[in-house]
Amino acid sequence: MARGAGGKLVKRLKVDRVIRGNRSGMVLVMDFDSADAITAMFESNDYAALVPVRDRGFAEMNILLTQQM
Repeated sequence: MARGAGGKLVKRLKVDRVIRGNRSGMVLVMDFDSADAITAMFESNDYAALVPVRDRGFAEMNILLTQQM
């Protein structure tokens, strides 16, 4: 899905220790061509169809849009 929207996997990281905040099992970092491409992917019917599967696999998910500093 993400690749079809122009997403490229940068890193997949396992969380070893939380210094502050809530624990998560992993962090996935991806690059996209634009914020519009990300928004379109998350608003697509294809992604909506995956939400029930996503929710069974992850108790909590944070999806953050960032930009280079």
